[in-house]
Amino acid sequence: MITLKQAEAFYWIAMLGSVVEAAVRLNLAQSTLSKRVAELETFLGAALFDRNNRAVRLTRVGENLVPIAADLLKLEVRFRETATGPRAFSGPFRFGVTELIALTWLPKLIVAMKDAYPKLVPEPEVDASVSLFDKLAERRLDLAVGLDPPSTDSFRSVPLDSVKLQWMCAPGAGPPEADIVPLSELARYPVLTQGEGSGLQKLVIDRLHGNGITFDRIVKCNSLSVLAALAAAGLGITFLNEHYSQAELRSGRLRIIRTMPEIPPIQYFAVYRTDALDPLADRISQIAKLCCDFSNAANSG
Repeated sequence: MITLKQAEAFYWIAMLGSVVEAAVRLNLAQSTLSKRVAELETFLGAALFDRNNRAVRLTRVGENLVPIAADLLKLEVRFRETATGPRAFSGPFRFGVTELIALTWLPKLIVAMKDAYPKLVPEPEVDASVSLFDKLAERRLDLAVGLDPPSTDSFRSVPLDSVKLQWMCAPGAGPPEADIVPLSELARYPVLTQGEGSGLQKLVIDRLHGNGITFDRIVKCNSLSVLAALAAAGLGITFLNEHYSQAELRSGRLRIIRTMPEIPPIQYFAVYRTDALDPLADRISQIAKLCCDFSNAANSG
């Protein structure tokens, strides 16, 4: 008899291309997964993986069985959810967010996830948008929340809220205060920004490059908190969320540089794979849509 555990082991080894990765995904020992696949092959009387290669490679039979295994696992999820409701979803849910989300509404999202699915174990990861979407493509994440998702049939993107950014610097640094300056004026000053993997970097700096505005002196750091501190120390100008930076603005450590035009609102998205085995990523995306709020810092007060 074929068991769902055998089908699950076969499916995730095939999808991740690694027994090690599949064991991590399922929180099982590698020997357990290998045994389940071997039992499945014995029952079928056919090899599912070509063991003559060092890399995990499906045989022709294995390739034909992958979509059927996916259908079996999807039906199992529907069966459990019909019987038990939200309790059907248990175990780890791996999702990634950018640093600005981690500094603002990530705690609110995790509380809402636990309220909706009590047995779920949220496993958040903080990284740049580009890295998060790469991990989603590799099935190392179930959901990625970030900026500028790739346009591909493999992903479904749920629009969330947008964030308003402002150019900022220390008092006495940057353009004259009280003036509204053209964006081209900012090219005269050192710019502090995140690295190329950052969605904010891509959408702001690259957009300016597209308008013929280039920055010759750029200091790169992937931490928004560090960028704010460097700007407050007078080392250059940067762009930050005004709500998140309220403490620095109130204390006078930072000031807003008014520009014409302003930085347009930056749209965030919750993104998941279209071939997900269960509807959980889509439902967490809808929860994220309700929780998305950049107006308060998670560590405020």
